[in-house]
Amino acid sequence: MTLPLVLLASVALLVGLVIERLRLDRCHRAIPLRIAVTGTRGKTSVARLLASVLREDGRRVLAKTTGSQAALILPDGSVEEIRRRGQASILEQKALLHRGVDLGVDVVVAEIMSIHAENHAAETHQLLKPTVVLVTNFRVDHTGAVGDTRTDVAAVLALDVPEGSRVFVPEVEAMQTFRDSAAASGARLTEVPAGTAASMIEEGKGLGPADFDENLDLVVAAARSLGVDDDTIRTGIRGALHDIGAVRLWRYRREETAAPIFLVSAFAANDPESTMVVYDRVMKALDTSPNQCVGLMALRRDRGDRSLQWAEALAGGLLASFSHLYVTGVHAPAFRQRVRQLGRRRARRDKSREQGGDRKGDAPSIRLLRSAPAANLTESVLSEIRDSGGVVFGFGNIGGVGEELVEHWARVGEVVGDGV
Repeated sequence: MTLPLVLLASVALLVGLVIERLRLDRCHRAIPLRIAVTGTRGKTSVARLLASVLREDGRRVLAKTTGSQAALILPDGSVEEIRRRGQASILEQKALLHRGVDLGVDVVVAEIMSIHAENHAAETHQLLKPTVVLVTNFRVDHTGAVGDTRTDVAAVLALDVPEGSRVFVPEVEAMQTFRDSAAASGARLTEVPAGTAASMIEEGKGLGPADFDENLDLVVAAARSLGVDDDTIRTGIRGALHDIGAVRLWRYRREETAAPIFLVSAFAANDPESTMVVYDRVMKALDTSPNQCVGLMALRRDRGDRSLQWAEALAGGLLASFSHLYVTGVHAPAFRQRVRQLGRRRARRDKSREQGGDRKGDAPSIRLLRSAPAANLTESVLSEIRDSGGVVFGFGNIGGVGEELVEHWARVGEVVGDGV
């Protein structure tokens, strides 16, 4: 390529970058309230809860969740799944802002996508430029990217705090490293006390993983700071909890003298976080325990990202939620192998703490089911609890075999509840 062509190409690139910068600046001016949700775990629930509260307050809100549950939540509350042709990219946040302008929204709520430090800085300081940041926690995860200690994680997530923004973090999660970084950027840091939501959202307490109450506290504190009254917050959170925890439940038809068997469809929950909200709600409603619960996980050929997320979650301890776990789908053998690899890796990492004992998250009890009609799959799983009774908990994906199982269970069971 000759020098004039090189110069021309460079000028064209520079002009393109300037134009894109100007377009983003216009988006920022058009959407004055931009909220970023960051942290290791709990981002999806917090984003959905806060978006629901702000919609209830009469604002036009566009929200985006990421990871395996990548979706847009439109101003009317409907969900539009994001279908990616390739790998996820932080440039999706640019498209989010443009979509928000097209829809005429007042607020954008975006779940932070980045893992690597350099991407965090670009995503928040260059693309989103959030005015409000919610930080769920600083758990150690993705250790190859953000380090092996909570201090390392806090240092990376501090990159999500732009100058002058308002930042909310659970009081129990606040670390001096993060405080110092927030102060250096001129941010206004609010450490949210435990129990902030307890007096108004009693039905939300204990619904999901151990940190779910902290998520509710975070949402309530942020909403109050934005001028939302408690009655509106309560209504908005109730609506979001129903969406997150939507579940269908049947009692399997059998002799009245036999121990009851319940069939639970949580296939539509998609991600581990939302699924465990459903799981905990069902276990409490039925007053049962993990040793009476058999998991049935449906994998989808086209959702490998979701399968990887589930592998990490199961290896991290969620497998202990079931007496046995059956997995069906094309990738089931590879999935089981991946869970076992992750379980062994975590066991080695935690060996000194656990005295070399087996972790609950290892995967000896994952059993594979060959592709078969829904009736056959159901019979295979029921063999574990036919005499003792218990729960079959279906989850993973609603598409394909998940939908077939739901249709079959509706035929062989008596409806107990929707949205337990």
